[in-house]
Amino acid sequence: MCGIFYSLSRCHKDVDVDYGPDEEFNETLSRRGPDIKGELKMEFNGWQAKFIGHVLWTQGFSPTKQPLTDSYGNILLWNGDVFNGPFASEDGCDSSEILKKLSCNGNSVLFCLTQVVGPYSFIYWDNVNKCLWFGRDVFGRHSLLWLISSDYVLITSSGNKHAKDLLEVPAVGLFMLDLKDSLDNLELNFFPWKHSMNELKIDIGISVDICETTSHAIIKNGEKEAEWFKEEPKFHDIEIYKTICNQAGSSNDILKKCLENNEILNRVESLINILSKSVELRVNKQPNLCRKCTFSKDFHCSHSKIGILFSGGLDSTVLAILANKYVPLHESIDLYNVAFQNPAKKIMNFNVPDRKTGEIAFEELKKLSPLRKWNFIKVDVTHDELVTWRQNLIAHLIHPLNTVLDDSLGCTLWFASRGQGVLSTGQPYSSYARVILLGLGADEMLGGYMRHRTQWRRERSWKTLALSLANDLDIIGRRNLGRDNRVLANHGCQPRLPYLDEHVVAFIQSLPPWHRCCLSDEMPLGIGDKLLLRLAAWKLGLCKVATFPKRAMQFGSCIANSHESGNSVSHRL
Repeated sequence: MCGIFYSLSRCHKDVDVDYGPDEEFNETLSRRGPDIKGELKMEFNGWQAKFIGHVLWTQGFSPTKQPLTDSYGNILLWNGDVFNGPFASEDGCDSSEILKKLSCNGNSVLFCLTQVVGPYSFIYWDNVNKCLWFGRDVFGRHSLLWLISSDYVLITSSGNKHAKDLLEVPAVGLFMLDLKDSLDNLELNFFPWKHSMNELKIDIGISVDICETTSHAIIKNGEKEAEWFKEEPKFHDIEIYKTICNQAGSSNDILKKCLENNEILNRVESLINILSKSVELRVNKQPNLCRKCTFSKDFHCSHSKIGILFSGGLDSTVLAILANKYVPLHESIDLYNVAFQNPAKKIMNFNVPDRKTGEIAFEELKKLSPLRKWNFIKVDVTHDELVTWRQNLIAHLIHPLNTVLDDSLGCTLWFASRGQGVLSTGQPYSSYARVILLGLGADEMLGGYMRHRTQWRRERSWKTLALSLANDLDIIGRRNLGRDNRVLANHGCQPRLPYLDEHVVAFIQSLPPWHRCCLSDEMPLGIGDKLLLRLAAWKLGLCKVATFPKRAMQFGSCIANSHESGNSVSHRL
């Protein structure tokens, strides 16, 4: 994870802008990338530019300073991870590999970026053609903010709320500023992702030229182009679940009987295999050192390298049991479980719903892997502590988003990923894990939200449900991922999202919705929603967790007030 920053202004012209990287701005950038910092300034064609990179070491034998430059004068700020595909490096630094590919003669910038498999945001100066490229990956997993006017450009991975005009760079395509001939008027070139269902809707004060669409190497087609979208499910595909429910008694019986069907079992095993590979890459692609031991002369580090945001729910517990396969058995795995004090109650009680499910899931993990040291960290947050950190820091990280939901989720993720609390033994504990795994994306693709079930009950249309699932994934970068990335990376760790691996997404999107979930009345809550993942959990031995109903993070941790509308502007930020 890196804190990247770029500014562009006209030379020798007074521009009234207060958004430069002052100390407060630099603080959030440096916390994202605490290991090494670089800075570069340049002038060209009447413009002056500044590149700043704060690096968190996640790949290669040692931290690589950014910005990176080459012999052609090209400059790269790379905030990302290449996990597989043609640009993946076995042992080297992925940012160096990306710069090499971008600089190769005959390789267009667009072509190179469509081949990247992994999360990223980037800023790239093409010195030969005098143009600036920037954008976010195909899902928008990493943060990038911008401010563009006729005289000034600012692009950064983290801002602060005093920079009121900063907006999130839309994760619907890639952008290019041609500065070769644009001495008078800046023009932004936009290259949309072909698969995206959402149009570019921005008002940034300069003209935008919408260019040809560009296709990602793996995420190519929308739901409308899938073969299954053109027809309704066969009678057998739907009736099989009804038959199983009629024969079975308990929820576990339903899952067990589903797995006795070979077609269903094959799908479940395929999901486990491809999700396992995603987790393996995200666990193993990192230095064998925690954040505390990064520059230690003793290269033996006994601390946890992997943390998991752990409510005890389905998504996070599946990640935990899969990570268990790839983390060396002598190393511990940290499980972050957060709870907030109810300010209306004088007695501090942190026994919130997510704490209860977390403890049940923790016990199930210990039974499945008794030789592993699982650190179940109880992160208890008092109301006073919440108010202080929200006002002084978290509000800056959430910005420019500002709703009640942004407030609740942002605060929950920040305190959880800080990893400070007590273990189940009562011993105080601070996590120094460099990588944090999160279950984001599973609900959007597998029908995990209550609105999916409500929509199904209302319309009984598989095509409508399919489009709803596709749209949820399409807007996740705007709704969740930029904010979450800014909040989580503030602790100098790398959030990684195995469910949003390109290969995992491509596999799930190849399945019709009736193979992902069953939202009819025959399948109750805790069974039919995310049915495919529940079956995978049961197959992996998580028999209790497999039937836990979905619970929103903000309510499970008890930070949210159920009487507030999540879409309202939060007065607390």
